[in-house]
Amino acid sequence: MKQLLLAFALLISGLTYAQDFDDNWEDRSEKLPGYVITNKGEKIEGYLKRFLKIKSQRKVKFFKTLEDKPVVYDPKDLKAYKIGEDYYETHPYEGLSGKTKVFLLRTVDGKISLFDYYIRVEDDKGAEMTLKKDGNKEIILDFDGTKIQTEVLAVKDGDDYLKFASPKVLFSFKNVMSKYVSDYPELAKKIKSKEKGYRVLGILKIVNEYNAHFE
Repeated sequence: MKQLLLAFALLISGLTYAQDFDDNWEDRSEKLPGYVITNKGEKIEGYLKRFLKIKSQRKVKFFKTLEDKPVVYDPKDLKAYKIGEDYYETHPYEGLSGKTKVFLLRTVDGKISLFDYYIRVEDDKGAEMTLKKDGNKEIILDFDGTKIQTEVLAVKDGDDYLKFASPKVLFSFKNVMSKYVSDYPELAKKIKSKEKGYRVLGILKIVNEYNAHFE
């Protein structure tokens, strides 16, 4: 049970406190090179502005040139976009049915790709942090009592989804995961028999080993 709780904490991990300038962060950010991929598969290169983690899942602000006015896209408009080194793909994830599409940050690329999904949760720990004092002046960051957590999603062959934070996966990892990688029998056997390094805490190792096998 302790291992299960630790795994859950890793799969849904608290990252940072949300700051009060979240809503206008893009006004302060730079235009970074990147591209968008339309639903028709057209790749359009240009520049994008950085949003914070949660907003980046819902919209992207694209500039054809540095001087052009922006075009704002949401997940229904695009298959993917890239800003700097970060690559986002459109996948169904949100809502009670999990069918509402959002942009998800890809962290592993392969036959099985891994994506991060960010959510904000209340933790009742509002706080202030003084960054600098200069005479009678202070620079203070105000934390609003929320934090950002991340969930991990696997996508096999582009459309076979596995949500690691789901109770089904957490409570029956060896069965669910061994079935998910059953086209690599040797790996599936290691998971099924709960070999060291092939349990719920070894997701990244499992996915990397699987992808290497099919390269």
